[in-house]
Amino acid sequence: MATNMWEQTEEMAKKHDADSSTWLKLANDEDKAVVVFLGEPYPREVSFVDGKYVPADDAVRAAGHKVSLRVAYNVALPETGEVKVLEQGVMFFKDLVRVREKYGLEKWAFEVQRHGAAKDPKTTYSILPERQLTAEERKSFQAVELLDLPKLYAGELEKEPESDEAAPEGPIDPKLATAIVTQLKTMPRQAVDRFLEHFGIKRIKDLPAAQWERAKAFIEKLVAEFDAPATTPVEVDPFA
Repeated sequence: MATNMWEQTEEMAKKHDADSSTWLKLANDEDKAVVVFLGEPYPREVSFVDGKYVPADDAVRAAGHKVSLRVAYNVALPETGEVKVLEQGVMFFKDLVRVREKYGLEKWAFEVQRHGAAKDPKTTYSILPERQLTAEERKSFQAVELLDLPKLYAGELEKEPESDEAAPEGPIDPKLATAIVTQLKTMPRQAVDRFLEHFGIKRIKDLPAAQWERAKAFIEKLVAEFDAPATTPVEVDPFA
């Protein structure tokens, strides 16, 4: 009985997390949701850099990062009427175009299901018609206020969802390591020691690439606390 209650509570926690988010998250294999597609798609050309998608600007392209297409959609949940954002890749968009041509998106609620474990780059998604909407439902959904997708991706709303691509392995990019070194050198040795201890490393260049976002946040915390330069010599040079 106890095990069942643990499992039941875990499922309830997942549901509450999903309900409170701007994003429709299908995080695990076989996760699914019934949705109504609203408005226009919002496409972005992006690259996967340091564990997240970033706009594929000239600098990113010049660095040789692979460029891919991500498309965001406003979707409504028929059971609750909530509007969320569903982000997918180019293959999902092509499948949705075929579904749109055959059924018409404004007339149906569709089941979207994930096929692939978390972080599996081979993950795919299926789109199947769930049921036709009534005339009243169609009218109601047409009047729903949509989320402003450009503002969302400009960072004015909620943080973007995690990608299905694996987090980068190995040490941090040398240019990013240099940026961290530059900031830490303006602070006392105590701040440097706390940074190294927090991330379990002896040298800045050994910081795992996947820890870049956490490192930035931790440095901001240190900057707010320390402002005196370090002068105490050490046996191991953390900036080497």
